[in-house]
Amino acid sequence: MRKQRLFKTVRGEVRSAAEVFNLMGALEQRAALFAAMDDTSHEYWIDLPAARPYVRDLQLFGVRQHMPLIFAAWECMPPDDFVRVLKLLCALAFRYTVIGGRNTNELEPAYHRAAKGLLDGQIVTPAAVFQSLRDIYVGDEHFVREFATKEIETHGRRKKLAKYVLCQLEGDVSGRLPDWETDAGTIEHVLPENPTSVWDESFQPERQKDFIYRIGNLLLLESSINREAQNAPFAEKLALYGKSAYAGARDLAASDQVEWTPASLDARQSRMAQRAAHVWRSDFA
Repeated sequence: MRKQRLFKTVRGEVRSAAEVFNLMGALEQRAALFAAMDDTSHEYWIDLPAARPYVRDLQLFGVRQHMPLIFAAWECMPPDDFVRVLKLLCALAFRYTVIGGRNTNELEPAYHRAAKGLLDGQIVTPAAVFQSLRDIYVGDEHFVREFATKEIETHGRRKKLAKYVLCQLEGDVSGRLPDWETDAGTIEHVLPENPTSVWDESFQPERQKDFIYRIGNLLLLESSINREAQNAPFAEKLALYGKSAYAGARDLAASDQVEWTPASLDARQSRMAQRAAHVWRSDFA
């Protein structure tokens, strides 16, 4: 049905040879930008390197509904404002889709309206783009609550997402942002992925699987320290965390935490959620 509607629209609006060539030129330009949004090494970003991190993040999130807005922002805005729109889309997608898991059907019409506003000249600034998308921007209260209970499996593609989240939070704590693709850190599970009986007193065996991949149970750790920690009791893990160069691990080691339980995991993840609301925030909220 979409193809049929598209054909009717093109047939109704493109009537002359000149209009055909104009359409072909526009399509060719947008095809190149479409390809660039999947390739951070694309020539489009040679003169706009500030866009690369946000392009990469959007790739990781696996969202596509924003493309009409990307096209419009590229055509209608200066480069710096285009980058600010990319940053906004990352914050919005992380809150709405990655953490919130909301229905993405709501995104398409919202992005189309914003794109039309840009093309019509009714929207001219990144702040105005945000205002047009405010209805799909998840506010802090909902975001913090959803982040505080979120789990991310650390296998396959989701492993990259988990490391991205931990790297962003680490950067906010330490002031040094590790690159989630190249940083040598590994993901440590405080409650191990394959817990031994030493953990059964703190986490009921039948419920352990509900906590292993909670964000609050994860932290970045050097691979050598991670190997030492593995299934060690919590007290031994804390001593190892204190040797880490990662602020998140050291903070846990320096805390007054003497045992690791569902309650202490919840408390840590709630603190992380508050920090996350600062990390993934629109500049215009």
